[in-house]
Amino acid sequence: MTINRRSFVKGSLSAALASGLPLSLSRPAMAALTERKDRPWEEGLRNQFKGERIVRTINMPNCTGSCGWNVVVKDGIVLRVEPPLDYPDDDYNPRGCMKGLTYHRRVYSPNRVKFPMKRVGARGAGLWKRITWDEAFDFIASEIKRISAKYGNKAVWIYPPVPATGIVKQGAGFRFAAVNGFGIGTFYNWYGDLPLAHPITWNVQTEEHEFKDVLNTKYAIIWGSDMVQTRMPDAHFFADVRAKGVKLVYISPYYDPTATAVDEWVRVRQGTDGALALGMCHVVVKRGLTDDAHLLKTSSAPLLVRNDNGKYLKASDVKADGDAKTFMVYDAAMGGAVPDVYFSDKPALTGTWDITLKDGKTVSCSTSHTLMLKKLEDYDPKTVSEITGVPAKVIERLAVEYASAKPASIWSGTGINHWYHGDLIGRAVLELAILTGNIGKNGGGVSPWAGQYLMRLNPADYFFPLKEEGKPERHQAVPLDTAYVVNGPTETMANKDKLWRQIRCIWAAGGNLLGEASDQSNLMRKVLPEIELIVSPEIEMSTTAQLADIVLPVVSWYELPMDIATTPAHPYIQMAEGSLDPMFEAKTDIEIYYEMCKRLGTEHIFKFNHPEQAADHLLKTGGPKVKGITLERLKKERVIRVNLPSDPYASFTEEIEGKVKFKTASGRQELYKDEDRFIQFGEQLPVHKEPHVATPYGPSKVWAEAKKTKNPLFESYPLVYHARHTRWSVHSSWRTTDELLKLDDIGQPLLELNPADALQRGIVAGDWAVAYNQHGYVKAKVKLRESVPPGAVLIYFGWQRDQIKEGHWNALTHNDINPIHEIYFIPNVWGPVSGHFDQLCEVKKA
Repeated sequence: MTINRRSFVKGSLSAALASGLPLSLSRPAMAALTERKDRPWEEGLRNQFKGERIVRTINMPNCTGSCGWNVVVKDGIVLRVEPPLDYPDDDYNPRGCMKGLTYHRRVYSPNRVKFPMKRVGARGAGLWKRITWDEAFDFIASEIKRISAKYGNKAVWIYPPVPATGIVKQGAGFRFAAVNGFGIGTFYNWYGDLPLAHPITWNVQTEEHEFKDVLNTKYAIIWGSDMVQTRMPDAHFFADVRAKGVKLVYISPYYDPTATAVDEWVRVRQGTDGALALGMCHVVVKRGLTDDAHLLKTSSAPLLVRNDNGKYLKASDVKADGDAKTFMVYDAAMGGAVPDVYFSDKPALTGTWDITLKDGKTVSCSTSHTLMLKKLEDYDPKTVSEITGVPAKVIERLAVEYASAKPASIWSGTGINHWYHGDLIGRAVLELAILTGNIGKNGGGVSPWAGQYLMRLNPADYFFPLKEEGKPERHQAVPLDTAYVVNGPTETMANKDKLWRQIRCIWAAGGNLLGEASDQSNLMRKVLPEIELIVSPEIEMSTTAQLADIVLPVVSWYELPMDIATTPAHPYIQMAEGSLDPMFEAKTDIEIYYEMCKRLGTEHIFKFNHPEQAADHLLKTGGPKVKGITLERLKKERVIRVNLPSDPYASFTEEIEGKVKFKTASGRQELYKDEDRFIQFGEQLPVHKEPHVATPYGPSKVWAEAKKTKNPLFESYPLVYHARHTRWSVHSSWRTTDELLKLDDIGQPLLELNPADALQRGIVAGDWAVAYNQHGYVKAKVKLRESVPPGAVLIYFGWQRDQIKEGHWNALTHNDINPIHEIYFIPNVWGPVSGHFDQLCEVKKA
C-alpha cells in the first residue's frame, strides 16, 4: 500500500489525539489542520501574478558589474526586478546590488526629465520653458551651425561616456561627432581610471583578468580598491578564495569595508604605494625570489642600454645598415651585442660591456635589468618604512609571501591611479609582478579594476564610418583631451598646434560632466563663461542638466528597445531589451543624433535611427571576439561568452607562452623607458616620488631630496583631501533615489575626520564645517571615524549641486598635468590622468 505524506501526517495526528498524550493536540487545533476544500484566498494570491510579463535586460551604469535583471511588468508598470540566474558559468550567478534592485525607482522618479526644455533664466537658476522636439532640434542645429561657422566644427565638443556600458547608445555619440567633424573629449583618463602604467609598460589601454580568475590564485593583494563597496557583484570571489585558505591582503590608507573582509590590512601613507612596491621588489631581489626565465624571455631586462645617453642600443648604432627599430642584447657565446630575438634564453640578463659602435668608438652598455638592480638599492625596507609608515618587517614578510606563492595576484584600483605620479605607482606594482613571473598566468596578473571600458569587440566601423567602401579613410572626430578643456593647454601638450582650441559648445552625451568633473572650480569660473551652448540629454535632472541651455529627455534603460553591453568583470556580451514603451516624450540617443544629423545634412552618413540596426552592425563588424554571435542568437540567448584565448580570461597568456610578442616597440614588457622625457625626469625605471601636492615633504622629489625639504602648502593646508566612491551610488547616478538616501547615513554629504584632528580644531560630530584650500571649498556636516587616518579628510562623492549646502565636493581638486602623461596622445589610452587624490586642505568649524 502507498501512503502519501499528507495521509501519513493526518493519520499520525489522529492517533496522537486519540491516545490522550500530554503533548497531543486539542480538538480545536486539530480542526485547524483538517483539509478544507474551500480556499478562496489562494485564488486571490494567484491573481496577483496574473498578467505579469518578464523581460531579461541589464543595468548599464559605469560600475563594471553589467548585471542582468529580470524586469517584472504588469499593466505597463515595473513591479519588481529579480536576478535571472542565467549566466552560463554559475559562478556569476546571481549578480546585482541595491542600485540595480531600485533602478525602476529612477524610471518613475519625480526628478525625471519628461520633455525638451530650454533655459529662459540665468544658467543654474532653474527657469525653463517647455518646447517641442522640433523646436529643440531646430534651435540646437541653428546654434551648432552658427558656432561652426564662427569657430570651426571642432569647437563643438561632444563629451562621451564609457562606451561599453551600452555600446549602441554610447557609441552613437562617437558616430555623431565623427560624421559631423565635431570635437570629442576623453573620459577614461579624465576620470582618473586609466592606469597609465599599462600603456607605458605594455602599450595597451588596460588589461585585467576576469574576476573569476581570483579563484585560481594562491595569494591575493587588493591594492587601493575598495572592492566590498565598489565591486559588489564580484566581491564574493575574494570571500570565496579566502574560504579556500588563500591569504588576502589589502593595502590602503583607510580602514574601509574591504579592510574588514581580509586577512591582513596594511595602512600606507597616501600616495606612497609605489615606494612600498619597490621595497617589496628590493626584498624579492635580495632573497633570490625573482623569476629570471620570465624576465629574460619576455621583459626588457636583457635589452642593452647605453650608459652615455640612457637610450636603448639599436642595430643602427652598431652597423651602418642596421635597423633603428631593432633592439640589441649581449650574447656571451657570440662575445658581443646581437639583435634581440623574442623569447630567447640566450642573452645575458645582467652585466656591463663596452660595445663598439659603427663609427669605431666604444660605449659602455648595461642590461636594463642591471640598471634596475642598482635603482632598487635605494628601496631597502628601512628606507621604505620611513616613506610609507609600513614597518620594515611587514614589508619583508609581504614580499616573501607574495613571491613564494605561485601564482600570486594583485587587484589594484583607482586609489593608485588618481595621483600626479600615479603612473610611477602603477609601474612599481607591475615591476613587482614581472620580477616574480606573475604575468600571463591564470591566478596571477595585475588587474587595475578602474572602469567599464572594455567593449570586447571592435567598434571602429560603427563609431567612425568609412568615407568610401573599400578604402581605409574614415570619418573622424577631432579629439581634445578633457584635461585641456578644463585647464587650458600646456607647453608640453602633444600635438598642441593641431588639437588645441577653445571649445564653444558642450554636448554632454551621457556623463554628468558639470557635476562629476574634478577641478570643478576651474570648470565653473573659467570654462563655462566661454561656452555658448550646453546640451544635456538626460534621464533625470543632474547637475549638468541644471546648468544646461537645452535639456533633452532620454529613455531609461527599461525603455530602451535594444542595446548590447560588455565589461572586463566577466566574459559575456549581453543584450538589453526594454520592458516599457518610452515614457513621456523621451527618445533614444540614437534617434536624437539621427534627427540632429537630418538638420545638419549628414543623416546619409549617420544612417542608423534605431538601436537594433546598430546592434546588428556592431556584431557583424566586431571582429574575432564576436565571431559566430549574431543578433538573432543574442536575442535568443541574451548572454553569450565572447571568444577569448583562456577560460577564465587572463591577460597576456599568449605573449608569455611565446606565441606572440607584446605590442610595445621592443615586443617585450618594457620596465625601462628611454623616451627623452622619461630621461629628463629621471623616470626611465619606476621610482618613488613624493606626491605633487599631498605631502608634508618636498613635492615631486625622490625621497633622498624630499625628506630634506618641506612643502610650503602643508603649513596652510595640513590635511590630505579625498573624495571617494560610495556603495550607495554609481558616481552621481542614484544619488537622489530615496530608498538609497535612507541607507546613506543622513542622506547628505559628510566630511569624515579622525577624532584627533577634529579635537584639535574644536569640532564635534554633527557640526557644520568647511573643507577648503586655494582652489575652493565645500560645506558639510562632520562625521568622526577612527578609520580615517590622522591628517586626512574624506568625503564620499556623487552629490548633485542641489544636495550640497555650499561649494562642491570637487571644488578643492585641481589637476596639474604631468608632462610624462603628454609624451604621446592617444585618446583614452595615453593622455593626462586625473590626479584629484593629490590634494591638501584645511577644515574649520562653520
